[in-house]
Amino acid sequence: MADLQFTDLLQQAGPDEFGRVTGSAVFPYFNREIEVICHEGVTPEYAAKSLQWLAAVDEGQMREICQYAWYYLQDQLEATSVGELLDEGVEHIQDPLEVLRYMEFGALDIHPPQDPDVPVLNLSGGCAWREDEGLQCLLRGGRVVYLGTWDDWDVWDKHLLDEDRYLYNYVLYPRRAELRQRAAERCARWEPLPHLEFAIGAPVRYFVEVLLAQEARCTRTEAWTRLEGTRLMELLREDPALAWTQAPLLFQCWCMERDQGAVAMEVYLWEQTHPEG
Repeated sequence: MADLQFTDLLQQAGPDEFGRVTGSAVFPYFNREIEVICHEGVTPEYAAKSLQWLAAVDEGQMREICQYAWYYLQDQLEATSVGELLDEGVEHIQDPLEVLRYMEFGALDIHPPQDPDVPVLNLSGGCAWREDEGLQCLLRGGRVVYLGTWDDWDVWDKHLLDEDRYLYNYVLYPRRAELRQRAAERCARWEPLPHLEFAIGAPVRYFVEVLLAQEARCTRTEAWTRLEGTRLMELLREDPALAWTQAPLLFQCWCMERDQGAVAMEVYLWEQTHPEG
């Protein structure tokens, strides 16, 4: 396999503007072509392994994926009015595989591996219940380790199944009540909660107290202080519903306001939260 080339593996293989090799290959489970993106540092030999792992996806593995996707769908049906935009069948799903009527995978991302012998897949696509955000599914060692909104998560991230990811990783959905209670107990042992106008389970808290605090290397109280005086904080106060926007999007808006200014951030936030506006 020393002479293996990307053109031997992918249809229309070639470099893109980001230095990646892209092309298409068949996803055998669906008998349909999907885009394959080989990031810088990936060899044809490792890409061939990844395509073998893709070909090994069987009904049992797809059923596991669909079970978590069904949790994601149910969560959105309960929390939003998206059900009004879907057909009546979405309310009567009996078999997890039926969720495939409302979702699809369109791309496989292949990154340089931490361990080339551990099977991993980084699949992305779309779903009818969150059309504006996309869908991401990560498998490692034959098991799903993440399913939820696409946010370019790393399949090798050892923290994907950490308890504090329960609001975003639907692999943890069956334990959500337990993990929410644990989070509340941990919070009760910490310093007094700042900004009680935002619910404990609201994504804005994960954005500030985890993502922003980690980026700024500060305490959660200090992270809230950093948010004060920003246009993003003003918008959160003006429209309480924004507190339930996905935490990664809020963090992206924070970074955009810092780097590009409040106007660019506000326009971007509006576009992301009002896709039909």
